[in-house]
Amino acid sequence: MAAKKQAQSPEARDVATPMIEDKVGILHVGIDLGTSRSAIASSNGTREVMASLVGWPKDSVSAKVLGRTVVVGDRVHENRLALNCCFPLKDGNLAFTQLKGDQRKVSRRAGVRLLAALRKAARVQKGQAVCAVIGAPAEATRENKEAIIDLAREARIDGVMVVSEPFAVAYALDALENAIVIDIGAGTIDLCRMAGSLPCDEDQVTLFQAGDYVDQRLCELIHEAHPEIQFTSNMIKLAKERFSSMVDTQKRAIVSFPAQGRPTKIDITDQIRTAVTELVPSMIAGIQKLVSTFDPEFQHKIRDKVIVSGGGSQVFGLQDALESGLDELGGGRVIIVDDPVFTGAQGALKLAQDMPLEYWNQIRN
Repeated sequence: MAAKKQAQSPEARDVATPMIEDKVGILHVGIDLGTSRSAIASSNGTREVMASLVGWPKDSVSAKVLGRTVVVGDRVHENRLALNCCFPLKDGNLAFTQLKGDQRKVSRRAGVRLLAALRKAARVQKGQAVCAVIGAPAEATRENKEAIIDLAREARIDGVMVVSEPFAVAYALDALENAIVIDIGAGTIDLCRMAGSLPCDEDQVTLFQAGDYVDQRLCELIHEAHPEIQFTSNMIKLAKERFSSMVDTQKRAIVSFPAQGRPTKIDITDQIRTAVTELVPSMIAGIQKLVSTFDPEFQHKIRDKVIVSGGGSQVFGLQDALESGLDELGGGRVIIVDDPVFTGAQGALKLAQDMPLEYWNQIRN
């Protein structure tokens, strides 16, 4: 958990930074900031999800056609040929922290735009203060957490706190003790064990083979089997989300991709199963690490409560695959969350609502 104070004198603070209670009410917000998609849940009942993607028109003609100077979210995919596109996050972290020069500036600006779009999606009323808890990867660097806070402030979010995404899921489900939470995203798979207190570094594991890795492997496997077929990474992602399965079923993954400009149907069932199944061994290894370093008297309890969330949790057969892997560790039980899109955001919102006003004023000032 991270919250950053601004270094201001009391006199400057009184003028430039009014106390949160001086505003017209507070809107509490939970944000699941993801590499591929980001979700927001707010205390006024609003829930939105959008692609974590920002685009700027390539020229004056593009700007006229689109009717705006910047595009955020799913509309970027729809108009990407007319846009210079930027994913603000990479491997679960803000991409600009790893860049230099103009690329760093553009990526940082994209991060602010994404957070501003999420704030707008929350339907903030005029004069309302916005207090947000933002989910980040379990092993996000301190630099990245502070960068999230800085960008959120630029996006006009008044109070900001950063927590690990698995912790936000656990908070939503009241699974704060004797559990392991796994959040499967596009950039990272984050594992966190819960022992009735805030998790520390040794309670968390981040794996960098996640949804984007599956997309890359699927591209390689399809190209090997069908070198004549043309496709984009977005076409692969959509096919994966529709057909992902770790088991052999009668339902085949038949897609229509162009070959020499002509739509051609191909069967990618085996390629999808191979790609998604490659994630299981690393997840089992992460679980084993968290179990083996836990108090021996309670190891059986966290094995029996492995909670899986995130977009990747919806792969058909994942629950059975993980439980088969747990059999080698002495057995265990895997639970797939009912709402993989919003559970993290709902947990972050719940935490934001539980924080006292004094805390938000403290980190605001």
